[in-house]
This record gives sequence, structure tokens and C-alpha cells, in this order.
Amino acid sequence: MGQTDPKPIDPATWVTQDDYPAEALNANESGTVVMRMAIDAKGAVTDCTIVQSSGSASLDTTSCNVMQERARFTPATDANGQPTTSTFQRRIQWSSPNDVASPLSPFAMVIRLTLGEKGAVLACETIGSGMNGESFHACQQKDGQYTGFANMGLSGFRPGILTLSNVFEVDGVPFRPAPARGATSDIPPYFTQTERLTVDATGKVSRCERRSSRRDTIEPCSYPVRYEPKPGQPARHATMTTSMAFQPKQ
Repeated sequence: MGQTDPKPIDPATWVTQDDYPAEALNANESGTVVMRMAIDAKGAVTDCTIVQSSGSASLDTTSCNVMQERARFTPATDANGQPTTSTFQRRIQWSSPNDVASPLSPFAMVIRLTLGEKGAVLACETIGSGMNGESFHACQQKDGQYTGFANMGLSGFRPGILTLSNVFEVDGVPFRPAPARGATSDIPPYFTQTERLTVDATGKVSRCERRSSRRDTIEPCSYPVRYEPKPGQPARHATMTTSMAFQPKQ
């Protein structure tokens, strides 16, 4: 049979857009990472080394983590045709969803978190409508933990249900149906925030104003999303309303 190289098994399933780390997404980081994997005689990845960094520590770490977790190979064989150890090099190009121009269209989304002691997220579910609401993946997990809520400071919550509702409305564009609009909680929200956006002809958010229930003033804000350009519409307006409600465990 002779010596052969390792052959990847179903490599298209190894990495998905859902694997994009929250840290890199929040920082709008992207890049290409090259890894060298050590493969044992059974075709499993036993080690992963970064050959070329993407420039983002979280993207590099995630790349090796998913390779070690999911990558499988038909093992290499030696000169006698016997399975043997080997190495394999893989390139991943990470493109932040924030770099992709989105249509300026309305959507709604509800995220329900079941919290345990000290705000630990025990379960997560989403309900969405509209193009962005249905495609947004908030309940991502890494090593069995929900990773998208690390910066929310949930440690002060007691056990119960935390509901986050986001409704994005665009002037002059009707939105039906909107399941998230009336599905926030059985109790009133304890926090609301409204961001009013002005989008220029290139699709860039040229102005953002924020008002929250915790302050009486209107403050400037940043909105990292880029929308599809509309040269014939030099100024478009949209409003993002976010609310949070908490229902303690009975």
C-alpha cells in the first residue's frame, strides 16, 4: 500500500459562523489563521500550533479549539501501509459579520435566559422574526458554557428568568409579524434603552443618539454595523429599542 498522507473527513463541518468568538465580534476583529495539527494513528488531533496568527488572540485560540474538538482524519500510513502519526496544516479565514453590509430592514428578537445562583446561565432560548432576528445566534456555547453574556455582569442576579427584547424599526418600512414585541415578560421591564440611528447613502451610521431609562439625557453612541448603500436615499432613519425584564424563581 505504501506511505500516504492524512485525509480530512468532512472538513466543511469543522468551523461555522456560529463559532465566531464573542470577544472578537465585540472588537470587530477578523483575519486569517494558519495552524499545524498533530494527528495520531487513529486520525484524531492531539495538538495544534499556530503557524500564522490572525492578529486576534481569541480567533487564534478558537481556531485550535474547534480543530481539536471536531477535526477528524483518515490517518496517514507508513511505508508498510500501517496507520501512523502525521501533521496537517489548515487555514481559516475569519470574516466578522460586522464587516458584511446588512440590509436596513426591521426585525425583532427575544432572548430568554434561565439563571441559577450568582447569575449562572443554565439555559438560553431565542425567538426572532425578520431577516436579522431569525439569523442571529445568541445562544452560543463553548465548553458547555454560554459565552455571549460574559460582559453583562449577571453575577448579581438570583435564580430566575432574564428576558432581553430587541426591536429594530425602520422609518416607513412596515414590520409584520413581530413576535418579540409582545413577548418580553409577564412583568414590566426594569431597563429600557432606545438608540436612534441616521444612516447615510454609503450605508454608514453617521449619527447615533441613545436614551435609557437610567438617565434623562440623550447621549451620542456608536453603532458598528454597516448597511447596504442606497445612493438614492441620502438619509435613512432607524430605531433600536432594547428592554430587559427579570422574573425571580418562585
